[in-house]
Amino acid sequence: MLGMFKKLFEGSGSNKGEDKAERLRTATCVLLLEAATADETFSEVEQKKVVEILKSRFVMTDEVVKELIDESRSARRNEADIWYFTNLINQNMSNEEKYDLMREVWEVIYSDGTLGEFENYVAQKVYRMLNIDHSKFIELKLRVRNEVRGS
Repeated sequence: MLGMFKKLFEGSGSNKGEDKAERLRTATCVLLLEAATADETFSEVEQKKVVEILKSRFVMTDEVVKELIDESRSARRNEADIWYFTNLINQNMSNEEKYDLMREVWEVIYSDGTLGEFENYVAQKVYRMLNIDHSKFIELKLRVRNEVRGS
């Protein structure tokens, strides 16, 4: 089991580009799941939003998304914090790509129409760890909130 995770996060020598893409998909999924489960529940609405985002972002089938979610949950259980995943994203994504990801985190959080204190805490933790400008963080939050509210 440990070998599987080492391979997932360190990559093998033969397919480094593919391995890197897989690690980034896992890291992205972990952050979305972190947002979705911040309040200790993973509602059906949040599940649907995570699946929708992953299918759109990575052009995946439902079956492949389910596998990614299962793998990401396992990967998250093996890390003490989300630092590993945000570090991987910081090393491999542009600011614009990180803004898109932060917007998706907000979409997951607001998918049930509310913002709980634990969800807000997770969002703030993610933005700090992704080194996103605070004004951009607030802009993304308000944009998503207004979209959800129909403004």
